[in-house]
Amino acid sequence: MPEIIKEFSQVEYLTVFNAILFGYVGAEYYQGWANMIRSRKNLIIYWQHILWTILMFTLFIQNWYGIWPRIEYINLSVFYFLFSLAPIFIFHIISVILFPDFTNPDNYDIEKYYFENIKYIYLLFGAYLVLAILNSIVYPDIGNVLLQTLIRVFGLILCLLAFIFRKVNSVHIIFLVVGYLAVLVFLFALPNSSS
Repeated sequence: MPEIIKEFSQVEYLTVFNAILFGYVGAEYYQGWANMIRSRKNLIIYWQHILWTILMFTLFIQNWYGIWPRIEYINLSVFYFLFSLAPIFIFHIISVILFPDFTNPDNYDIEKYYFENIKYIYLLFGAYLVLAILNSIVYPDIGNVLLQTLIRVFGLILCLLAFIFRKVNSVHIIFLVVGYLAVLVFLFALPNSSS
């Protein structure tokens, strides 16, 4: 297989596909928020749901940011490439579950919708964290990998506990508070451009 076809390398070709998928998933979040704004007169907003959408979008963007050092590896084999697509797929499913179908008036009570679907979010987020841990093993990672892995393992344990105790309302609040704090710590564990 040629390395460059008309000044376009295979890595660039595969990266464009990843970028298109990332853009599509990002658009799902924007569309979900836009639908909530459009339906605001009929919608019963729930603050935990809003915080979840922001948390998941922030993690989605962090995933996009963190893929940079791994891009060169997606060209090595189709398995590396397919593995790079798995987190994008999970974030897409999360975005579909986070935002209800606003054409159905039964979904206008966001608090009810949130509690009916939060178990899937915990499971999917846990699956993402497992993939993120595997990513650190499959691809050479940058930054403080030990701290990043510990945060991910802690998040995975937290997801499992939140799933088990999801009927206890305070568990959701604790998860959000710890989740936001973990994201802040994780973002500081990433290297900056001068590293």
